[in-house]
Amino acid sequence: MTAEALPAGSFSAAALRARHEDAWRRATTHRFVRELGQGTLDDRVLRGYLVQDYAFVGTLASLVGLAIARAPTMAGKRLFAGFAAILTSDENTYFQRCFDTLSVAPEDRADPALWPESQRFLALLREAGEGGYADILSVLLPAEWIYLDWATALADRLPPRFEHAEWIALHANPGFRDFVAGVAREFDDAVALLDAIQRRRVADRFEAMVLLEAAFFDAAYG
Repeated sequence: MTAEALPAGSFSAAALRARHEDAWRRATTHRFVRELGQGTLDDRVLRGYLVQDYAFVGTLASLVGLAIARAPTMAGKRLFAGFAAILTSDENTYFQRCFDTLSVAPEDRADPALWPESQRFLALLREAGEGGYADILSVLLPAEWIYLDWATALADRLPPRFEHAEWIALHANPGFRDFVAGVAREFDDAVALLDAIQRRRVADRFEAMVLLEAAFFDAAYG
């Protein structure tokens, strides 16, 4: 069923996730995720992944800032303000500690050569920022929801090294779970106001982000 054929009432976060269950499962059960949880992830793979991921954290934080600006209610603004605080504090600190431990060069921290997947990620975030509130949510929601899912599956038995364990813990805690649930509610409210053409655009962006998550993990082994 195309996005145009989906009536507004059934065009929801849960419906979009269900439409991409295979790609979702591929991302949440990826080799990268399994090895991270087992504590066997090679430092070379982790180093490359973190360098690339950090390259678009600033753009992600800016997109969250746009979500704060465009959220129609104070509850939505508060939701994203809390996430922005975590991105720019706990998560940023985790990256810096990992860079020190893994001996990441200053130039790779500040201005690395980007993988094609990273370039696509940045383009998707920037394009979403040029749209409306629903466009922003269409990329933020699947990105964070996928991380919540794989991290929650690993949280009962954390690996010994902080580089592995803290990345899981940052995405498997009650606060992050509440954040993702809040974004899903905001998404459902926002897409209910869209017309068919706008819903198709949002659905395309949602799908692109789901597919890109697994592709980014793939690239870490390249």
